[in-house]
Amino acid sequence: MRSPGALFALFVLILSSTAAMRQSPPPSLLPPAVFYVSPDGGPSGDGSAERPLDLVTALSNRTLARAGDLLILRGGTYRGQLTSTLTGLENKPITLTHSPGERARIDGSLTVQGAWAVYRDFEVMNSGQDRTKERPTGVNIFGPHTKFINLIVHDAGNGMAFWSPAVDGEIYGCIIYRNGWQGPDPARGSGHAIYSQNETGTKRIVDNILFNQFGWGIHAYTQEGSLSGFHFEGNVAFNNGSATRQGYRYDNILVGGYRPAERITLISNYTYHTPGKGGKNRLGYTSANKDATVKDNYFAGGNPVLGLLGWEKATITGNTLYGSQNLLGIVGPKGMAELPYEVDNNTYLEGEVAAPFVFQNKNFDFAGWQQATGFDKHSRWIPSPTKRPSGVKVFIRPNQYEPGRAHIIVFNWDLSDTVAA
Repeated sequence: MRSPGALFALFVLILSSTAAMRQSPPPSLLPPAVFYVSPDGGPSGDGSAERPLDLVTALSNRTLARAGDLLILRGGTYRGQLTSTLTGLENKPITLTHSPGERARIDGSLTVQGAWAVYRDFEVMNSGQDRTKERPTGVNIFGPHTKFINLIVHDAGNGMAFWSPAVDGEIYGCIIYRNGWQGPDPARGSGHAIYSQNETGTKRIVDNILFNQFGWGIHAYTQEGSLSGFHFEGNVAFNNGSATRQGYRYDNILVGGYRPAERITLISNYTYHTPGKGGKNRLGYTSANKDATVKDNYFAGGNPVLGLLGWEKATITGNTLYGSQNLLGIVGPKGMAELPYEVDNNTYLEGEVAAPFVFQNKNFDFAGWQQATGFDKHSRWIPSPTKRPSGVKVFIRPNQYEPGRAHIIVFNWDLSDTVAA
């Protein structure tokens, strides 16, 4: 495998047994009836290959699809701001997907109502060239029990917005990049890869690749809504904010806002910010929060690389953190004298500052951090004479919905021309 060694320390490859987005749906999703949709279709079509539906009709309450059925998008471009009310059943979702070997693209936006539906293997984008004005969200999700699998979403406003009514929904395996716009403030961009809130159930945001937005990568944030029940796993987020005029200003992952967050889990996520370009991974914003688990992640870049603010309870284990400035910062809720946190078995890769740990707004070196907090008794502090990691770290994430496909993540610290995976 050849990587851009001299340019980037993080390299991401999508490996598929065939070209990305050309696989047929797995047998478990094959429905009893199939209806075709085409850019040249019409509302009077019968859904056959010869007389396909148009997409507006296929997504509306006039659709021919019923619970368990499959809507196949023929190749081509579907234009406009579309709304779906597709509604299946718990064990028989309606599935909207592409035709094998063809590329289906929505140029505009897709708003999802309805319930028990699966949207997979197609592209949503916005071909407009003006990046100085707000633009529509690529995929705007309100429907409960809906899944979004292996989509490509780019050049929209927010890439995907995943709101509280979308109870127990899932965004999986999506590639989300270059979303947002540049506002009148030259230092501020807007538009995130995934903007999300949640109140009941658990939202799953898993194995997505998020990069080069105008705003944040994962932006689970609220002023008046809820942030309760999120599972983030296997996501790759790098250099979000880099599309702004100033570049690399925003967090790869933010979970927090003006209301308490709870039931937050981050497992085996991978992030990267070019050193010295800002951004971080941040849990907590202004409100006091309840419980979070941060386990087996590989976080690189940002200041701090990982920050937690106002959590009553937290588990931080098995993570690797590297940055040129502060590595880990923890500030507990006001009035809590002791924090019932489990922080251990982590690996810290030395940066460029002598005291890269922050506890209750005071800086410590590693030994001082262990003494002051009681944390990290079995963790590792790895000094480096070059002030940067060495070697190559490779992670492979097989796709749960498409056999033969995987994401391969390479942290190429040695900047080698080739690496083995």
